[in-house]
Amino acid sequence: MKRRSIITSAHILVACVSRKLTPQQLQAWMATLETNGVSAGRRRYARVVLRTALNTAIRWRLITMNAATLIDAPRMTSREIRPLNPDEARALLDACQEHPLDAFVTVALGCGLRLGEALGLQWSDVDLDAGTLQVRRAVQRFGGESRPGARCWPERRRLRAALKAITATPEASEARARLTRELLAVRSAFAKVKTSVQIVELKSARSRRTIALPAVAITALRSHRTRQLEARLAAGGHWHDRGFVLTSAIGTPLEPRNATRQFKALLTAAKLPDMCLHDLRHSCATLLLAQGVNPRVVMETLGHSQVSLTLNTYSHVLPALQEDAASKMNAVLSRS
Repeated sequence: MKRRSIITSAHILVACVSRKLTPQQLQAWMATLETNGVSAGRRRYARVVLRTALNTAIRWRLITMNAATLIDAPRMTSREIRPLNPDEARALLDACQEHPLDAFVTVALGCGLRLGEALGLQWSDVDLDAGTLQVRRAVQRFGGESRPGARCWPERRRLRAALKAITATPEASEARARLTRELLAVRSAFAKVKTSVQIVELKSARSRRTIALPAVAITALRSHRTRQLEARLAAGGHWHDRGFVLTSAIGTPLEPRNATRQFKALLTAAKLPDMCLHDLRHSCATLLLAQGVNPRVVMETLGHSQVSLTLNTYSHVLPALQEDAASKMNAVLSRS
């Protein structure tokens, strides 16, 4: 479900049944969202919107009880972060040299950009001489979380997991063929869901930030600009000049799905474990913290709203930093 649809639904509920709304009705509505394939994050957001609207209604003395505060927030299961270590990061950068994703991987890994932020970069945001990059917008796909599309995602994950779990035995061939047919049917259904890629404003002021580029990212961007100029000459009148850094062969913004496909191929070429593009952002934060960079600086680089978010997300790095701090303190306080 789109965020706009969630907001609309919440306000309709407030307008129509605010005086009669009970926690039981609201819990049933949340269950309906879950049945329709709305993710836990979106359902939590819907609860926040409705709670805020009902709080306003209480201040205006339209109602006396906020039913949204009386139900539990949908539980979210956090995916385990699998960041790259320094050796793996260098192996990935070696594998993507002269590759169309070279600049993307290097900037995402070196600056911790989100996927949409990296795809939304324009050359006007980059100052290679000063070595800075401004994050001002993002590329986002809309429509994939409509009701038919949302149902496809969990089913596809289930089928892919079932295929991986099948052991390589002759008896399993029939089950593998059946699951493959079901997976192809799900993919076909998802392909029919109409989506569109759009340029969107960033969510918060913290997300709009200026980042100092590491030298390796500057080198990658210079090489990428040269290759892009060559592609522009080759495309001739078919080139769409919109000033984006990461583009297709005709200058349009690079599709998130295409970037993902190319990235998976890079991982295979580099013989690295499977990971998603967002793990480059996690890798950036982990590598910075492991090098002793101040968490406040890491927070500002990533565009987090609070330093506590940075520390909580990357708490797996903190024990090593604490041991290093204890060692340094011991060196200061040790008697000669």
